[in-house]
Amino acid sequence: MNLFTKSTAAANCFPGTVQVILSCVYGTTTTSRLKQQGMEFAVWVFKHADDAQLQPHSSVILQKLLQLLNEEGASSDTPTLTLRGFTYQAVGQLAKRTPQLFQKDTDIAAQFFSALSVEPPGVRAALQEAVSTLAVAYKGCSGDAAARIEQLLLGSITSPQEASRLCAVQWANRLFPFQHVAARYICALAAGDIKLEIREEGQSGLKPPKPQPGAAQVKVTYPHLGAMVLYTQSRQPALKQAAATARGSLDMGKPLPLQPKAYLALITFLRECRKQHTKDPKSVSQDYLGILEHALVKDATGELHVTAIQALLEVASDSPEQCAGLYKGQLSWLRSFLSHTDATARDTAGKLCGIVMLAVKPEIAEAFLTELIAGFGDHDIKKHKFEVQDGYLGGTGYVLAQAMTGQPVLSKEAQQQAAVALCDALKHSQHALAATAATALGCAGLRGPLPLPDAPAPAAASAAEKLQSSSEAGPEAKRSNLPPPDPLSASLSSASTVRGTGAESSSPACDDIASRQSAMQRVMALTKDKDVKVVQKAAIAAGHCCAGHPVKAVLDPALEALFALGFNKNEDVLFTVGEALCFAFGGVPVSADIVLRTSFNSIATWLNSMEAGTTSEAVEGLQDMDTDCPVPSPHLNGHNESSSDTADQVAAQDQIIKKVMQELVFHSRAEVRCAGCVWLLSLVSYTGKHPKLMPLLPDIQEAFSHLLGDQNELTQEMASRGMSVVYSLGDESAQKQLLDGLMGVLQGGARKRRAVKLTGETQVFEEGSMGEAPGGGSLSTYKELCALATDMGQPDLVYRFMDLANHQASINSSRGAAFGFASIAKLAGEQLGRYIAKLVPKLYRYQYDPNARVRDSMSHIWRALVAEPKKTVDEHFGAILQELLKEMGGRLWRNREASCNALSDLLQGRRWPELKEKLRDIWTMTLRAADDIKESVRGAAAILGKTLRNLTLRLCDPQITPTKEAQEAVGLALPLLLEQGVTSQVADVRAMGLDMIAKMVKASGPAQIQPHLADLSVTMLESLSGMEDSRLNYLEQHVDRFGIDSDKLENARVNASKVSPMNDTLDLCARYANGKTLDDMVPKLCALVKRGIGLNTRTGCARFIISLTTRQGADIKPHTAAFIKALVTAARAEKSSTVQRSYAQAAGSVARYTSEARVAKLVEEAVAMYTAPGDREARLLSGMLIKELQKQAAEAFSGQASQVLPLAFIAKSDEDSVIAALWGEVWEEGTTSISAALRMYMADLVPLITAGLSSQQWGQKKAAAKALADLAEAGGDALPPHTPALMATLLQELPGRLWDGKEAMLSAVAAVSKAAPKAVMASTQPTPSSKDVVDALMAALARKKQTYRHAALGALQTVLESFSSEDHFESVAGPLLATPLQHTQAATSTSGQGPAEEEQDEDKEQPLPLLPTLKALQAAWQAASKQTALKHAPSMAKALQESLQPGFSWQIHAAALKTTQAFVAKLQEAASASVSQEQAALFVDLVPGTLAHSSYTNELQSWLHEMSGSCCPMHAHMHMHSGEPTEC
Repeated sequence: MNLFTKSTAAANCFPGTVQVILSCVYGTTTTSRLKQQGMEFAVWVFKHADDAQLQPHSSVILQKLLQLLNEEGASSDTPTLTLRGFTYQAVGQLAKRTPQLFQKDTDIAAQFFSALSVEPPGVRAALQEAVSTLAVAYKGCSGDAAARIEQLLLGSITSPQEASRLCAVQWANRLFPFQHVAARYICALAAGDIKLEIREEGQSGLKPPKPQPGAAQVKVTYPHLGAMVLYTQSRQPALKQAAATARGSLDMGKPLPLQPKAYLALITFLRECRKQHTKDPKSVSQDYLGILEHALVKDATGELHVTAIQALLEVASDSPEQCAGLYKGQLSWLRSFLSHTDATARDTAGKLCGIVMLAVKPEIAEAFLTELIAGFGDHDIKKHKFEVQDGYLGGTGYVLAQAMTGQPVLSKEAQQQAAVALCDALKHSQHALAATAATALGCAGLRGPLPLPDAPAPAAASAAEKLQSSSEAGPEAKRSNLPPPDPLSASLSSASTVRGTGAESSSPACDDIASRQSAMQRVMALTKDKDVKVVQKAAIAAGHCCAGHPVKAVLDPALEALFALGFNKNEDVLFTVGEALCFAFGGVPVSADIVLRTSFNSIATWLNSMEAGTTSEAVEGLQDMDTDCPVPSPHLNGHNESSSDTADQVAAQDQIIKKVMQELVFHSRAEVRCAGCVWLLSLVSYTGKHPKLMPLLPDIQEAFSHLLGDQNELTQEMASRGMSVVYSLGDESAQKQLLDGLMGVLQGGARKRRAVKLTGETQVFEEGSMGEAPGGGSLSTYKELCALATDMGQPDLVYRFMDLANHQASINSSRGAAFGFASIAKLAGEQLGRYIAKLVPKLYRYQYDPNARVRDSMSHIWRALVAEPKKTVDEHFGAILQELLKEMGGRLWRNREASCNALSDLLQGRRWPELKEKLRDIWTMTLRAADDIKESVRGAAAILGKTLRNLTLRLCDPQITPTKEAQEAVGLALPLLLEQGVTSQVADVRAMGLDMIAKMVKASGPAQIQPHLADLSVTMLESLSGMEDSRLNYLEQHVDRFGIDSDKLENARVNASKVSPMNDTLDLCARYANGKTLDDMVPKLCALVKRGIGLNTRTGCARFIISLTTRQGADIKPHTAAFIKALVTAARAEKSSTVQRSYAQAAGSVARYTSEARVAKLVEEAVAMYTAPGDREARLLSGMLIKELQKQAAEAFSGQASQVLPLAFIAKSDEDSVIAALWGEVWEEGTTSISAALRMYMADLVPLITAGLSSQQWGQKKAAAKALADLAEAGGDALPPHTPALMATLLQELPGRLWDGKEAMLSAVAAVSKAAPKAVMASTQPTPSSKDVVDALMAALARKKQTYRHAALGALQTVLESFSSEDHFESVAGPLLATPLQHTQAATSTSGQGPAEEEQDEDKEQPLPLLPTLKALQAAWQAASKQTALKHAPSMAKALQESLQPGFSWQIHAAALKTTQAFVAKLQEAASASVSQEQAALFVDLVPGTLAHSSYTNELQSWLHEMSGSCCPMHAHMHMHSGEPTEC
């Protein structure tokens, strides 16, 4: 079964497949495990079986699956649960493949939904997935099946099991169209679910479905409002009862029938349905109102209240008279919402109260108004909460505004009473409430002049003073008894009691506040508040008052206060003031009814909603209202014609235009310019068609163009938007002029400037952009820059600062122009066609500008202008590339950095035909940018370098690019990089060039690289040293100072260079070389070998030549002579042993393929180097050359062995251990048997040794002497024929000046004498005899140098031992026999001396060392004749007696005893017949000393016993000395 579940063939073997499934599930011998596998196989079959085979058997399979679910329902063991899970999955997959089996039978769906509530969690997940899949089968069902499914979902959406609710809302969204009423009701219920997943699914079902990608846009149809309302009431009878309740008895205590979130989603959806399907706005749905009313019960949440009351206002704004009639008895209910905790709910309730006033009687309206005034009139926050006072203030404003229309007909006194109460509230201690009072007065002011008297002209100033004093003096001052200014004010006294002043019958303070001027002054005073919201409300209230009563007394103070807000930096305040100025200017696109009867917040939001089509019906309804009250035109005050403006309003318009366009936008302070820009934008956006503004469009355009370069981001954005608005308002010529100007700014052209007066506080740069001053503080204002220039003593520095500021302004202008252009591009259409070619290159670069704001704005233009970016870039590729290359070398670092980033993106995926004309320029500018002074530009260049590297490698790779194109690409790029990249003085540029070259050589083939091998290899070799850290060279020059071994340091540097990319490239160059390329390469390599600078370059040359030789083999032969000559010449001039060794290795490698004559010449040069006088480096180089020749060109070396090996034998004894080691290796490698080699080359060795011994160089003398000693030791029988000549040369060199190492000459004399004593002894004149040798050594003993005397003494011993057949005792007896006595005397004389006397004795000639002297005496005595022995026996005995003195060391005593033994033996031999009495006395004298050494007693006794035959005299003599008889 495991194999079946992996085989698609098994899934299509019907009917066998069905039999297998049924056998596994229902077989008599089946098991739980087999059932699971059978169901798993069923799922596999339903996924992969063909439709043609599956459908005929699907019905049977479905019945068996359902049967299995019913049979296994009671069991709860794990295998059974797993089986049920697989079964549900199988049914789901079957429904997906054969939906026709399920559409008419909804029982399966019901069964599955029911199972969601009873199945355990382990099975529920699989069941939920199956239910979700099952929805596909019922999609598109109709009739009874659809009805049953609908009922099933309605029942499941209220199930306690969250899985059932989730599946229900999913089915509702998938099965039914968006206009299906029941499905949307289910989604509304789900939107209030406690589970987030279900809520999100429900909320998505209440939103129009998004079209599929690529599908045509289809208008989404909402359900009809009536049908939706009726269905909701049918499902929620409580809503129907609420709708049927009389308007006079609304029950606010009823419970909420739905969850608050579900109710909120339902009302929101019903509002959308109403917007789409309400054909007659004046018709009012009672049922819909009932649903809204029920949402306004106490149990509802604040959010639900706000949504419901706003929906109610929508109905009321469409049908004000009908709604007023319906709710005229519900004023108390509406008034309760005036104290709502939500400000939006309070404001909306106030607007509803104002609309309801259309249907109430005057006395009721007046009473209602009085109640509202009473709620805030006493200003007691403890008595009335803030929400109550705020809501009642707003409600009073809306009711008063409606009363000013004439419906209801209220008395002037009542209106004045309300206006006075609002004026009094302007003095509230809580400024938020004072701001609400100002808003209320503004709402009333929209309907016309406020019902307040004008202040008398003579008393205007005093009235203002009284207003100020009354606000400062407190309540007592307000009650001062001042007469009213006119009869109208007198009526206010009688109404003062309703303002919370107790039972007082009058309010004398009314004359202070009961005028339009004082009201405006108090409103304007609020614009100076610190609270932004208070300032906004006061500003818009002033604008409303100006719109309703455009007279000088109202306009002048309002404009003055509004203009004063130009220094405010809050953006919200600026936009609010701009809207207020538009109301004051006239011609705004909204009417008083729109402001007062809809959810109007601001002109901008209203216009946006109109563009979205969400309020068009409301606008039409307001325009078509059939009421008795005068309804203004869509534009406030009917300002469609200039003739309708009053003189005061015309003067105000001129004042606004002059102030904004001539002062504010050119102000020296940035925040004021920002305010002017925002206000000018508001004017052209909201009143742009006004006759006053149309002629000024060119000037407005100029003003916006000037502001494009401002530092403030908001100013730039608003100026750019203003350009767009001006474009839409202008005619064709104006539009063309605007486009030309914008294009000039975007292309970096000069723009028209207007002089701006600078003050000390004028901000020239953005804060922080210039860093800090030396003493701390910022550098942004003109004053700070001048101070810095003065402190530095460079006043002209100010002009440089101004130049930088102009540059910054140009950058800002480009960004600002981009904002405007992005908007204009949508409007200009075909007019932009002629600019595309010029604009695209600039825009493409600007998209990569370092300034994020410029970058974003230019990206907006690009998206607006270019529909197909890739196609556009391809069409203008050449122009874009030219622009980027030009700017990469430009003066502005921003442009350079942007060009690098843009070019990096532009080059992606380009081919050779597109780049072949510009690739050289691209690389040149990239390398130049890598050396830019600006760090960010260098970073961008590094990124560009990586992109360009990858692109070039692709173009040079013959496996990716056609061979011919790859050849051209390499031919262009490689020489450029060799010329400009690798040779650059900038480390980053060199690194970039070398990295690129290394990868290019590796990626390209031999055919592409071979034409450039000569230059490439030389450049790479030079780079080995060029890329090395310069600090290593410094270290090389100071190795002694740092205690570093120079050779080790050089070796480390060379080893490091071997792992560099240049070395890898050189390896490839050697591989790619051939006979043709060598002709060009060898001369350059030879020149580099001679003139190369740097350790790594020189050693690299040697390695490269070795690599060439190894890879090219015999092809290198024509060039070997040149290579060897260059290498040897360079090596001789080289001081570094490391480089010499490398050159020697290269020369040895090349010698393998050179001619025999050239090898002979090389050997000759090497030999000459060694024999050159006084040049250690030459001797070392000679050894290196010979060694490498022997190692790498063994065959060539064998032909020159006779020239080399004799010299090697001598040179291995060189005084320099390094040189000696080199030649020693040569000798050892060149010979198999030393003795045989010496016999072979003896004829060559002797002349060389003789010449060496006779050399003027002490080192050569020493080496020759050592070599001669070695020759004597190992020469065997080959030496004697040459001994006389060699000995003559040696003895000839012994006299004369002593030099270091001359002792080797003595050793050589001893060695030759020992090796061929017979030859020496047999020699005749003129060759030296053995006596001449001994005499020469005795002469050497007479020299003052102690080491030399010691060496001579040792050589004398060896010579005497070698000449044992000749008597030379007479020649050596004098100095040698005197030595023991000299030592004894010296020991006696030094005892008791002070340090000074010891130093004086050191300068005297020291005696010969006693130990070797005794040995020499022994050798000479043993060879002495009988006569000589007898002659010198006394002196010999005396010397031995002195040597046996106790003061000497045991080594001397031992040598003396041995010499005594020889002495005794020789005397015994000499006196073979008898011993005389004198001779016996000699023995007696020696006995005491010898007896002191017990180890020799037996030996002496034996000697004496041998002599006992004739020793009677000796015995008597001993007895005479001892005094006792002694037995012989």
